[in-house]
Amino acid sequence: MATQRFEITDGPSKYDLMLSLFDGTHTNPRKVTFTIWNVFAKGFALPVLLSGVSREDGSGESWNFTGCYEKNSVRGYFSTKTRKGFLELSRRE
Repeated sequence: MATQRFEITDGPSKYDLMLSLFDGTHTNPRKVTFTIWNVFAKGFALPVLLSGVSREDGSGESWNFTGCYEKNSVRGYFSTKTRKGFLELSRRE
């Protein structure tokens, strides 16, 4: 399974992160959008359906997340303070 890593240059607020987990339903999921960058995707808006978020440290601003984008598994790190981080896409088989 090939994995691609992207830099997050902009992303959701802490409130939007929370709503994506607790406000969406199975028939009407709430996605969050990460703006990503690498040599192949410069400024691409990636809508991600989150399945989990956990604290990366005790600051309340650093998060590890998992989810999916189309047929790809997504995992990464994101700071709601700086709105930056990284994500990795892995094709699901």
